[in-house]
Amino acid sequence: MPARRPASSWSVALMMRPQAADRYRSQNSARRIVIISRDNTRTYTFSPLALFGGLTLFLTVSLGFLAATTYLVFRDDLFDLVRERNADMQQAYEDRIARLRSEIDRISSRQILDSVAMDEKVEKIMSAQQGIADRQRAVGDLIDKARSIGLIDGRNAAITADKRAALDPADVTGSVNAYADAGGANLIDRQFDALTSTAPKAAAAKVDLRTTDGKPDFKAIASHLAAVDAEQAKAVEAIADAANSRVDAAVEIIADAGLRVNVPEAPADSQDAVGGPYIPMAGAQALAAAMQEADQAFGRIALVKAAAARLPLVRPMPGGDMTSNFGSRRDPFLGSLAFHAGIDFRSPTGTDIRPTAPGVVTVAGWSGGYGNMVEVDHGNGVTTRYGHMSRIITHVGDRVTRDTVIGEVGSTGRSTGPHLHYETRINGTPLNPINYINAGNRLASLLP
Repeated sequence: MPARRPASSWSVALMMRPQAADRYRSQNSARRIVIISRDNTRTYTFSPLALFGGLTLFLTVSLGFLAATTYLVFRDDLFDLVRERNADMQQAYEDRIARLRSEIDRISSRQILDSVAMDEKVEKIMSAQQGIADRQRAVGDLIDKARSIGLIDGRNAAITADKRAALDPADVTGSVNAYADAGGANLIDRQFDALTSTAPKAAAAKVDLRTTDGKPDFKAIASHLAAVDAEQAKAVEAIADAANSRVDAAVEIIADAGLRVNVPEAPADSQDAVGGPYIPMAGAQALAAAMQEADQAFGRIALVKAAAARLPLVRPMPGGDMTSNFGSRRDPFLGSLAFHAGIDFRSPTGTDIRPTAPGVVTVAGWSGGYGNMVEVDHGNGVTTRYGHMSRIITHVGDRVTRDTVIGEVGSTGRSTGPHLHYETRINGTPLNPINYINAGNRLASLLP
């Protein structure tokens, strides 16, 4: 019999009987743990699943203990790490918010600036448009003035067809021919048609004043307004050119008749020893310069018309037949060739006689072969005589006009019947009155 172990010792043995082993193998290989303490023996049987669960529990508890220990040891570091990460994230969000706010402010500022710039552009365009409207009214007034002085007629033509036909080629001066050859009259017609035409606006070319996104194209609008200014300037320049051309033609017509009028020359820049870069004038400036030139041209027209009105350029007896020309003729009493210093107009006795130009009466009485005769001094050495009156109705020193009745037709002096003997003299020398009458007719056609 084997010796017994001391009572104070514990013995743990795993006893596997053959029968038990067979039974263990037959019962899923169950495990037993036998605890022997003195006289007590305890046997514990564990299945593999229980052992696995216990081992798992042990490992779990161990890992939990390890994790708890690690947490306690590294807790502050973890908290610091988390705080740093949160701080970094917060800073990143704040930076992003700041950038977004900055972008919003930039966009808002740009929108404000764009709005201000838009307002400034709109105000500038409206101001330019108002300026064009004001200048258009000025151009309209200029056209009305041109129409009132006969430069254009109701059909917006600078020189109407009937008036052009009335100008015999031999009577038209070189300056007018040069102007017509250059197409000046046609240019004026086109400009007046553009400014005053009543044709539907749909016939005009449409101008696209918007960008591709539908917004106003301020550059195109400004360009369009500048083009309007340029067209206005061209029209006014055409008016000024026509006015100056007519004045030049009128002066030459009067000069061809042997008379002289003092009319300032049209402004012209010297072409001798000049130069420099070409800098075109802005539309408004060009129009202002053209308006000034047109006003000067109208002033010249007024001067030449006033000067012509002081000259004996009209027919003295509109209803009378001309019975004798100026120059050599057979004397009605002697039958021999003689010089006739004037022209005769047959008219009934008592017909009113009016002077052909304003002036001062220098002779009013009987004057030999003239019979009752009146002489009127028109200034600058120009005088006219009216003979064979039946009655004189004026006195020496009287100032007369074309509407003043100075006498009546008669047959006094060397006369074969009632008529008016009319003379035109320059510095006392008799000249053919018909030349002045024809010049007056041409002037009336040119400057109505």
